[in-house]
Amino acid sequence: MRKIIMMLTAMVAFAGLVSTVQAGDWSKDQSAVWGVVSQSWEDEVARNGKWPADYIHKDVVSWGAEWPRARGAESMVKWSRFGQERGKTLIYELFPGKVVVAGDTAVVTYHSVQVQENNEKKTERSVTGLIETLVRDGDSWKFLGLTSFQVESDD
Repeated sequence: MRKIIMMLTAMVAFAGLVSTVQAGDWSKDQSAVWGVVSQSWEDEVARNGKWPADYIHKDVVSWGAEWPRARGAESMVKWSRFGQERGKTLIYELFPGKVVVAGDTAVVTYHSVQVQENNEKKTERSVTGLIETLVRDGDSWKFLGLTSFQVESDD
């Protein structure tokens, strides 16, 4: 068991190194897009009211496994506020995959690992895969499309 844990730890460290190397090779636009993605997480976890309203395009479409259908900006804001009242993220980490920029559109793939605490003080760890589309909006980038899926984890 100890060998397995050590091997998994080494694999995670290597994956982090590869992600860091990839991020170092990014263009100015790719770095800017990833900056928006990572800052949106910081603001969501801080529960400062910036996520999602400050980050989403007015025509945004979001759909994840927990929703019966795609939803728009108003629904995202409403449910985000509700979620902030019912619990909080204790810790999270993002693992960037690809950031592809074509003109004024960017597609980002990445994974998140997070531990959340609900209103009953129970914690839950989750691993999520995310695919997000952002569009240039003046000098910034806004989320236009978001989708996520749970990644099975034995932890």
